[in-house]
Amino acid sequence: MRQLILTILALWTGAFSAFAQESVTFDVAAPTAVGTGELFRIEFVVNAVKDVVFTPPAIEGLEVMAGPQESRSTSTQMVNGNFTRTETTTYTYILQGFTAGLHTISAASVSVKGTTYSTRPITIEVVGEAPQSGVGQATSQGGATQGSQGPSPISADDVLVRATVSRTDVYKGEPIVVALKLFSRVPIGGLSDLKLPAFNGFWQQDISPAEPPAPTRETVGGKVYDTWTLKEYLLYPQQSGSLMVEPFDAQITVLLQTQTSSPRNIFDELMGLAGAGIQEIPKHIVSQGVKINVRDWPAGAPASFDGAVGEFTLETTPPASAMKANASATYTLKLSGTGNFPLIRAPRLELPQSFEQYNVTTSDNTRHTTQGTSGYREFAYPFIPRSDGLYTIPAIEFSFFDPRQGRFVTLASREMSLEVAADSTSISTSGGLMSGMSREELKIFGQDIRFIKRGSPNLRPKGRTFLWSPLYIVSAFLITGIFAGALIFLRRYVRNMQSDRFVRNKRANKVALRRFRAAETAMGRDDKGGFYDEMLKALWGYMSDKLDIPMADLGKERIREELFERGVSTEQADEYIRIISECEQAQYSPVSSSKMSELYREGIAIVSQMEL
Repeated sequence: MRQLILTILALWTGAFSAFAQESVTFDVAAPTAVGTGELFRIEFVVNAVKDVVFTPPAIEGLEVMAGPQESRSTSTQMVNGNFTRTETTTYTYILQGFTAGLHTISAASVSVKGTTYSTRPITIEVVGEAPQSGVGQATSQGGATQGSQGPSPISADDVLVRATVSRTDVYKGEPIVVALKLFSRVPIGGLSDLKLPAFNGFWQQDISPAEPPAPTRETVGGKVYDTWTLKEYLLYPQQSGSLMVEPFDAQITVLLQTQTSSPRNIFDELMGLAGAGIQEIPKHIVSQGVKINVRDWPAGAPASFDGAVGEFTLETTPPASAMKANASATYTLKLSGTGNFPLIRAPRLELPQSFEQYNVTTSDNTRHTTQGTSGYREFAYPFIPRSDGLYTIPAIEFSFFDPRQGRFVTLASREMSLEVAADSTSISTSGGLMSGMSREELKIFGQDIRFIKRGSPNLRPKGRTFLWSPLYIVSAFLITGIFAGALIFLRRYVRNMQSDRFVRNKRANKVALRRFRAAETAMGRDDKGGFYDEMLKALWGYMSDKLDIPMADLGKERIREELFERGVSTEQADEYIRIISECEQAQYSPVSSSKMSELYREGIAIVSQMEL
């Protein structure tokens, strides 16, 4: 065995003689912040092992517990047949700080074959109170924990997860930024089974960056942690009162460096890895919930207020002041600023009765940031005037709540006059167009009129007459009753069709079924995100239309109360809320296709029961 080792060493020494020599570098690794009384390491590393002379730095304000301890290591790498060899010499100090504040360690220097190299001075901040003691838990500048003899125990506060919020006292509709963070004082090998909060009572938007940010150093409870931001959300509270950002949990793997009494194999001995080992320790961590106090809007909201919160400006683009009948035109309104844009609906535009108004189209150019949602939302109101004349289009009012000022603000466009002229195919009268009848229609109507015969008609009764007979009287009453009933029905129908609440209630089921079909299509593509997004739109949208409650004011408890007042059984209401909650939770957890199928069937079934 001894001869084999000497032979391998000779071969490797011959190979290393052909390696290219790298330039000399000399650097320092140290934490930027430590806790009071915490043991930590400072390492001065030079990539050379021969003819090295180390000149230590001046250390003031910090206690030197050990060092400098000199250690040497060698590593090799072969890429595409090319060998690379790295030799390093490390000088390690074990320090401890007892005085809070900033402490500067001067530059250290090293002489390699007669050439001197120096590090930069470093500053270390001592903060908080003393955590645990022991070199095994000292943290280097890269955030890794250096092991000592055997694995160090993991205390309860070595690894934490927390939800940090930008504010805890807001108005309804005011944005909140929630960051889900991981804090660690020990090396982390991996994270899995992250279960996110449901954010009940909030409208949520994921604003996490595409690339995970680099870890930072933060102080929590007087202790310094390496911090990773796992997720970041923009939340808009949809109801007042006390809301809770629910706890979240995850499974992590902690890495502890250990020492063994002997090298694991001959190659570890040759590579300088004798005695090194890593122990993986699984740990389940759970955060605490964060309570948010949501204040309701003050009393006295304007009639044009529909839940908009933020700071906005209004800009309108009216149509031309003169146009012809039966020609189309568009009135455009643009809202710009920062606020809860996703929850803003189109302001109401009142047009004359002879105008035919079509569905409002909406376009967005917004972005979600930690400051809220900013940009603009544009509403287009298409319409067609059917009668000529001079009309007045009233001003459009838009009201919003400004949380900075704590009051409502109303913006309004200008009232405009619109002159509508008769078009070439219409007959103009003093009262306007004749029921929209064109010249062609009048011509056809004239062909149907028959000439009236002149002279005596020579009429005489023949047989029994129908007039004033019993059948005539019964028929007259029957026809009169049918006409009266039809008239009442038509008036009620027209009145209902002019009611937004009635129309939304009637189309609630159709809209929900259309979204269920979209969810079924996403399920067929195995698109989990699209499936649950459409399911939640169907369930929340159905209740918003059916109960005539804006989405911004709709919550699970509100749904339960409204259904109870409308005579829906407690079991059906609880089943509806359960399906919504499972869909929200399943958005962020791996589920099988059978689970999606089950939720799809349950969603359709509960909506069908509500329609009965």
